Amino acid sequence: MSDKSFKRPSIANRDGLILYCNQYSYFCHKVLQALHVKGIPFEKYEIDVTNDEHFSEWFLELNPRAELPVLQNGLLIVPGSSRILDYLEENFPKSKSLRMPNDADKQVLGFRKTIESLPIGVLTIGSFLHPRHTGSPKFPFILPVRQTIIARESTLAERLRTYAANYPAFGEGLSKKADFHERKRGIIASEEYFCKLLDALDEFLSNVEQYLATIENVERNWLCGTDAFTIVDICLGTLLYRLYVLGLEDRFWGADRKRPQLERYFAKVCQQPSFQEVLPSKVSILRTVWINMPPVYKAGLAAVSSVLISSTLLKR
Repeated sequence: MSDKSFKRPSIANRDGLILYCNQYSYFCHKVLQALHVKGIPFEKYEIDVTNDEHFSEWFLELNPRAELPVLQNGLLIVPGSSRILDYLEENFPKSKSLRMPNDADKQVLGFRKTIESLPIGVLTIGSFLHPRHTGSPKFPFILPVRQTIIARESTLAERLRTYAANYPAFGEGLSKKADFHERKRGIIASEEYFCKLLDALDEFLSNVEQYLATIENVERNWLCGTDAFTIVDICLGTLLYRLYVLGLEDRFWGADRKRPQLERYFAKVCQQPSFQEVLPSKVSILRTVWINMPPVYKAGLAAVSSVLISSTLLKR
């Protein structure tokens, strides 16, 4: 358990939009990209998840579920990426729209629903526990960092119960969250379940590949069949990027041009200015690696840094 004491930040008292997030969060990535696409001014507060700031009392007052992202607009608090994306569309009509057209193909509408139902946490930690099913994970998810994340995951339920005792007003919710994580640990540890999850993703991405093949002028048009970049493109692009950094791109599209339409689509997403805008900088990645790296590995960080600078595929 972290012994770092977090105080309510001064930014929380300001007017305007404030996004509480973490730069490596899958769900935060979606919201950050939407804000940049829409051109909505906002302030960002980076939550220190390494030291459990999302379990601090001040953050629990914002979101008792202790989950990211959280959007604050004055006294209004909007938690969760899906709710935030919809809130931005409803309340900022003058900004660039990410809304899917009313006549959007039902299959495309289903893509968003499927992506939002995926257990991304299980997929991420499962890839760390069952590395023989992945290729080469990208920074910051190198082996020492994965080991640190796994170790923290193994003590999460215990830490949650400690926080529940420390903050009685949020005790019931944190205790239920601890129970949930204890049950989830068994699921994550199951290689059989992880393989079933990969198979389900294979089936879903095959459907996406088939649909992409029906779009005219795929170099110009997005999932809704027009040049409009919408919420479903943010959802799919973020999913593909998470698969990429976990080292799963060869399984799903890279090797032997398994899914050429999907590969082309992902490359197009990566070229989007809004996508590049939310990627962590190299300095930020190195700092994260350093913080999460066990002491035994830190002596070799200089060598690792040179590899990062020369081989990172998605450059700022």
